[in-house]
Formats: sequence, C-alpha cells, structure tokens
Amino acid sequence: MAIKIEPYLMSVISSRLFSIGLEMTNTLMRTARSQLMSVCHDLSTAICDRNGDVISLAESIPVHCANMGLTVQPCFTHPEGIVPGDMFLNNSPYYGNTHHADFTYIAPVFHDGELLFFAVTKGHMADIGNSIPSTYHSTARDVYQEGAIDWPCVKIQKNYEDVRDIIAIAKARIRVPEVWYGDHLACVGSARTGEKRLIELCDDYGNDLIKDFSDAYQEYGGKRISDEIAKLPEGHWEYDIKSDAIEGVVHEVNIHIGCDVKPKEGKIVIDLRDNEDSLPCGLNMCEATVRGSAITGILNRLPADIPSNEGAMSHIEVLMREGCVVGKAQMPYSSSLATTNLADRLISGVQALMNQVTDERGLAEGGATQCPAVSVISGTDFRKGAQPYVNQIFLGMTGGPAANGHDGWVTYQYPCTGGALNWNSVEVLEQQYPVLIVSEEIQPNSIGAGKYDSAPSCKFILTPRETPVTCAYSCDGIDNPPKGAVGGLSGHPAAAWKYELEKGEGSRVNLPPFSEQTLQKGEAIVSESSSGGGYGDPKTRDPELVRYRVREGWITPEFAREVYGVAIDMNSESYTVMEEETEKLRSV
Repeated sequence: MAIKIEPYLMSVISSRLFSIGLEMTNTLMRTARSQLMSVCHDLSTAICDRNGDVISLAESIPVHCANMGLTVQPCFTHPEGIVPGDMFLNNSPYYGNTHHADFTYIAPVFHDGELLFFAVTKGHMADIGNSIPSTYHSTARDVYQEGAIDWPCVKIQKNYEDVRDIIAIAKARIRVPEVWYGDHLACVGSARTGEKRLIELCDDYGNDLIKDFSDAYQEYGGKRISDEIAKLPEGHWEYDIKSDAIEGVVHEVNIHIGCDVKPKEGKIVIDLRDNEDSLPCGLNMCEATVRGSAITGILNRLPADIPSNEGAMSHIEVLMREGCVVGKAQMPYSSSLATTNLADRLISGVQALMNQVTDERGLAEGGATQCPAVSVISGTDFRKGAQPYVNQIFLGMTGGPAANGHDGWVTYQYPCTGGALNWNSVEVLEQQYPVLIVSEEIQPNSIGAGKYDSAPSCKFILTPRETPVTCAYSCDGIDNPPKGAVGGLSGHPAAAWKYELEKGEGSRVNLPPFSEQTLQKGEAIVSESSSGGGYGDPKTRDPELVRYRVREGWITPEFAREVYGVAIDMNSESYTVMEEETEKLRSV
C-alpha cells in the first residue's frame, strides 16, 4: 500500500537530496586535478531514481542537466546486469551521453538488496585522446578522425574496485594520463559520496517510503510545470537561428525550431525534425544535447521553483530524427562539439522563440561560443622538464543576453553553461601553465543595446612565455552574432586574430573562426567574445542607466546619443542626463 507523502515530508526529503547533490559537487570540485574541473567547474551531478529518471539536480551545467536520465538508461541493458559495487562509465553520444569529453560516472545505489537510486557525476576531462590536442574537433570528418575513446556505458568498477584494463587503456591513449587519472578518481569519489549519503537516507526512511516519495515527487514536478504551461496561450510558433560556417568544411547551419504549446494537456512540444542531415564535421548534436538544449531553453522561461526532475521535464516533448545534425547521432558521424556550438544556438533559439508566446522572463539570444579566450591550450612546460599539458581555459568570454527587466550577465559565457562555469584566475592559470595573459578587458560600445542591454564583449590576449603554445578553438558568432529580441539590437560579433608583440596590433593577422593555432614566443592570440542580444527598443531605456554606463566607460557619449537617443553632460563628476536634448533626440 502506497504511503501518502505529506508536503512537509516531501520538502524535507527533496531538500536532503539536493544537499547530497551539493556534497557530490563539492567533493568533485575539491579533489579534481585539472583546472577545467577544480577551478572552472565544468562538471555536473545528478541523482536518478530507481527507474533511471532524474529526480534531483544540484549545481549543474544546463546542457548536462535535462538528459542525465538518458545517460543512465543503458545501465539497464548491460549484459552483466546491475549489482552493488558497480560503477558505470558512459561518455558515448551514441548511448545517451553528451559528447566524448564528458565522462559520466554512474553508481547504482542499493539498500537491503533493492535498487533505489543512481548517483551520477559528469566531468569534462582535460584530454580524451582526440587526434588533436583538444576535446573539441570541429573539422573531424567522422568519429575515427575525431579519435576519442568511446565508452558505451561500460563497467569501470566492480565490487568497488577499478577494472584495471579500462584504466590502462584510458591512460595509454591520453596525453596527460596522470591529470586524467586524478580527475577520474575525483569523479569516482563524488559518485561514491552520493551513494553513501543516499544509503543513509534509505536507512532513515526505509525502502517503501523512499519509493513512494520518488513517485510522488516526480508527480509533483509534473503538476507544477503543467500548472505553468496552462497559463500560456495555445498555438504554434516557429523560429530560425544560424551558426557560422567552417570554411572549406561545411556551410552555415540553419536550425529550424517548431513549437506547439498545449496548455490543456500541460505540454510543450519542440519539433526539430525539419533540419538537415548529419554533416561530415564535429558539429553534429546528439539525442542528449538536443533534448537538454531544448528543455533548457523552455525552463529558462518558466519559474525557477519548478522541481528539476523528470516528472517536470517530461512535459517538454522534444521531437527529433536519427541522422540529423540537430537530432540523434549515428555512427560514424562525429558529435565532438555536441555540447557547444549548435547546442548554444538551439538554447538561444528556443528561449527567443518563446518571446512570441509570452513576455514573462523574456530573453534575447545568448552569446555565441568558443572564441580563443576559451581555447584548449596545449604544449610542453619548460619549467617542468618539458612536461606536456592540455587544458581548456575559461577567460574573457561574456555573452549574457538581455532579459525582460534585467541587463545581461557579464560572466554568463554562453547558453550551454548559463553562468554555471567559473572564469579562471589569471594568476593561478599563469602559475600552472607557461602562458602570459596580456590583457582581459571589456570592449566599449560592444553591447547588444535595448531597453535592457546584453553584457558587453570582452577582449582577451594570450602569449607563450617561452615554448610554443597551441590554442584550439571553435569560434562561432563572427558572421552570425546573437540577435536581439522585441526591438533589441544584435550582439557584438566575435573575432579572432594574432599579432607580433614587438610590432603591435599593426601586425594583425585575422585567424579562421575554427582553427588550431600554434603560437611562438613573441606572438599573441586575441579574441573578442560575442555579446548577447538586447531586449526591447534602445530608445526606451532608462536614461539614468545610459548615464551610468557612460560613466563606467562601457559606452561612449556618442554611442549613447546615436543608439539610445540620450544626451550626456560630462562636465560634472558623475555626469548628468541632458533631459531636453534627450527628449528631442527620442522624438525623431
């Protein structure tokens, strides 16, 4: 007989699950060896119920979140079954994972012989054995040229002990094996911490109550989101968004998004089937990233207190087809960049499409992705006996879109991260790797202007100390900067170039948007991140907010006059708005 779960008990147990997720995340951040995880926090944790469905998420990256259940599902068909002490590793975009760089560790949680939960940890590894020193291979014709090891939900631990052959294979194929192994141990420790705490939870409440809670909480998530969808108008809407071409490899990719809101059914349907077939490059998405991106775009427009569980997310149906660039990945097509370029465009496209449905939490398109400021850098460190290094950096990428009621978030980066990743510390980065950060600064007049502004662009410059440094990047947003919404202006386009330090920027050489550049001593690589789009007509922006931006140096007085129709008197220390002239400018 089912136990009725009273609201207070549901609140207590759901909060405890959330706190377990936080402890898993903290364990991973504190013990990971690469800066990518320990400093930048390119990682996520989740707790799934006995059916493998997400029941709780703590601090997680958007593109990792709504698809964790897909990553867990292949455990149920493993030929050896699921037994206590197992640990599964799934990094395969063909088996429910995101892309090869995201190693997902799955610990089944048993109590009194019964499977009740899965503790799941996903970490983006610094190196995965790609054919180039990067976890992103944009120009890979197929998975074989990509070069990553594909682990299709294998057992990496049995009876709480490593499967040594799996570890040996991974170490042999990776350029920085000890860094990888340190991150592997951190992921295992995170998942095992979650397992231990979940067993303690089951000790406190018993298996029957935990199962009844799980069912009731999933049902509650479904009811909460259904109630919100019921407030929306019924109808069909469409939106198109483009990503940049890879010169000599593939053309611009247009993503067509269809959306049906069905308030009576409490459902939103995102239809992505009307898109082109998979392409001979690494841009192809996969089932996990298509689902995660579409759901993220919708959840960005709904109240934040909706439970982050499958009960809620199942009310957002995502239609896709196999063998589609925005669909289910098929071998041998590569999905090396499945979590970034097109995923960012899809999240932006869905959240912007929803502006046609409602202005509640309205959003413009977010910054395009992967400029050189977030390169994967690699080389050898002359200070450490020519020891090799590979690691993605996160610096100088802004990208925050304007929202209805709010300006864009400077450290948002891009839609697939949504502000969940940290920027590197310049000083710590320079200590660990043989590079110098020449500068990192906001670019004036680079805002996607609107009634509410986007975050500005950031200019970033890096140079080697002594030995060459290779920077691999996949810079979208040069030809197709993020679009504004409801009259807001488009964002600042991205850019990538290099120059010689002694000659200055007069020696500038523009770089391809998708490239693997090796810098010699005395050369510097430069990037300007794209900014997000603005929201609303710039001529309706509060003049005092315009004055403040001029005073802070983010925009010039000329930009304020031309774009916002606001005249600024700069004679006083704090500057003042010239109200009569502003009224004349805005009346034209």
